[in-house]
Amino acid sequence: MKPLAIDFAPRRSHRRALLRHGELIAREQPLIFREEHYALYQRYQFARHSGGGMDNDSREQYAHFLLQTHVDTRLIEFYEGDVLRMVSIIDLLEDGLSSVYTFYDPDERGASYGTYAVLWQIAQCQNIGVSHLYLGYWIRASQKMAYKAQFRPLEALRQGNWQPFDPTK
Repeated sequence: MKPLAIDFAPRRSHRRALLRHGELIAREQPLIFREEHYALYQRYQFARHSGGGMDNDSREQYAHFLLQTHVDTRLIEFYEGDVLRMVSIIDLLEDGLSSVYTFYDPDERGASYGTYAVLWQIAQCQNIGVSHLYLGYWIRASQKMAYKAQFRPLEALRQGNWQPFDPTK
C-alpha cells in the first residue's frame, strides 16, 4: 500500500501530531551500527512487540535486519534536544520512498511518533518531488497495520498494477 504523497492532505489528527513533534530535529546518519539506536530498538520491540521474536534480537540480528542493504537506504534519527526519540530507515526509489522500518521511544504514551514519522516521510517525498511513499503490506485484520489506512489517497498493487484503494470497502 502506498499513499500518493503529491495529493496528501493532512487530517486533524495529523496536524496535531505535526504540532506535537514540530521540535524534533531530523538528522540523516550513515547506515552503521550505533549502540544508542540499538537500545531504543530493543525498548521499542519489548514494549510494542513483546513475544514476537524481534524483542530478543541480538546486535547482529538488528544489524542484518536494518543496516545491510543493496539499495539506496537512509537512516534518519529524530532528536528532542539531546534525547533520541525515533529512528526511521527509508529506501529511496525511482518514484518515491519506501518506509522500511521506524522505531521510537515507547515510554512516551500517546506521543504519536509513528504518525509523525509517516507525515515526515510524506513531506520528504513532496520536497524531493517524488509521488509515492510505500508503506508495505497491509492486512485488514492486523491492528498493528491499521495505521496505514489513515494516509489517503492510497494505492494498492493488484494483479501487477497500482490502483486507487479505499480500505473501508
